[in-house]
Amino acid sequence: MTEAIVAAAKALLKKVAVDIALDKDKRNKFLLIVGSIIAGFLGLLCLPVVVIASLGNMEFEPPEIDKSLFNESAFIQNLSSDQQAQITNLQNQGQAIEDAMTSVECKDQTIKAQLIYLSFFDGVQNFNAQSYADLFKNSTDDKALIDDLNSTYGLKIDYAEFMKSYTWVMNATINQYMFADSKSKNAADLAAWAENAYLSGWGYKDGAFGDRDESDRIRYADSAGLILGYLRYDPEQKSFANEPSSLHFTSKGGLDKMPDEAGNILSDGTNYGVYIGNGEVIFASKESGCVTKEKVADGAWNSWSSISGAAYNTAIRFDEYDESKKNNLGLVQWAIQAHQNGWGYIYGTYGNVLTEGLLQDRAAVFGCEVTDYMDFIRQNWMGKRCADCVGLIKGYGWYDSASGEIRVGTNGMMDVGANGMFANATVKGTIDTIPEVPGLAVWVDGHIGIYIGNGEVIEAMNTLRGVTRTQLAGREWTHWLQIPYISYIQEK
Repeated sequence: MTEAIVAAAKALLKKVAVDIALDKDKRNKFLLIVGSIIAGFLGLLCLPVVVIASLGNMEFEPPEIDKSLFNESAFIQNLSSDQQAQITNLQNQGQAIEDAMTSVECKDQTIKAQLIYLSFFDGVQNFNAQSYADLFKNSTDDKALIDDLNSTYGLKIDYAEFMKSYTWVMNATINQYMFADSKSKNAADLAAWAENAYLSGWGYKDGAFGDRDESDRIRYADSAGLILGYLRYDPEQKSFANEPSSLHFTSKGGLDKMPDEAGNILSDGTNYGVYIGNGEVIFASKESGCVTKEKVADGAWNSWSSISGAAYNTAIRFDEYDESKKNNLGLVQWAIQAHQNGWGYIYGTYGNVLTEGLLQDRAAVFGCEVTDYMDFIRQNWMGKRCADCVGLIKGYGWYDSASGEIRVGTNGMMDVGANGMFANATVKGTIDTIPEVPGLAVWVDGHIGIYIGNGEVIEAMNTLRGVTRTQLAGREWTHWLQIPYISYIQEK
């Protein structure tokens, strides 16, 4: 057990809000649960408070407890053999519940399952963790779950009282089971973070980002802080860092073009919300005083963006028209999805997902074209797909729809630069003669873009802008060309 856990456990005991000092049975149960947590069960320092609190509302004066007990081996040695056996059983059942909940894909409800077991299953014989987990998987909501548990195990759990205790537990801790990938920041976990804040009853407070107020022991966040807290939180250390200090958004436009991806950021001009899927958004509301959830259609949300520091879905999905033949119409849809998905710009890339290893490789090959922007790149493009100007075109040519991979040099697409692509084109002309053919390339010395029709161009502009949608007339293009490595179709 680490010093941090010991310190947290000592601090926790000073705040226990139940009458364990006056009731021997409750005191024994409290010590048993604390012992199990110190030994590794659940990992939730706040849990014993809530488990005991769920037994009733009582006045409390903290008991004097020997602090030397907060040494795992010393604590265990001071217990009777029967108590040690009970702790071992709790540990084993706790782990079995965690494993079973993971197996039925209900990992995010692990704490709920363990809390119910600790609080109400003392008299249940022949407990089977897998059957128990199946009830969580098959229940449609918490009320149905409690009804199923009561019916299956002959319990008398009061739904309202349990949910009060469960909300207290969830507010006191950060649910480690919600993270699909605790080692990286990603859009899916941002959505899970927001939903956890809503389920845990976080309040609203200006300048807060999910930290817990020491006076009333409630977690708070403001509109931006709900998002900032996720970026700052370290699941392994179970603590908040000081960085990032601010949020950086990449605006995507109106909601009519927003993909149904959890973790997108919505805005109504004043507030920020986290889209969680199924047409719902969660946000910290100053008006209601808490983190709340609503249907997107019921609010004033009018634009969406991605947030820097979190990786979004990098799957490539677009209407390729003819998977057997690369063509101008497929290229247009490729460019549109790259723009909508917020692709970044890194010199020498062609739709790759940016990792630290790839960044270091591109920096070694292309020098200051990359190294001059390292901090910006890490902050804005890490984890996203990236391309340079001609790489946006080459990536389409090299993309294999069957495998979802981009394979350099395939499908007849040569590995050339912007000027090489222009030089190899046999059909081209000055920009003032450009025909209305979506999928043509537009060119100026050293740079190339994709004309998508209706006077618009999508181009991987530069490191600071990424893949951008611009007006044809607003840029200094000098020529147009048919890309020599794809077919041109006049109509779909």
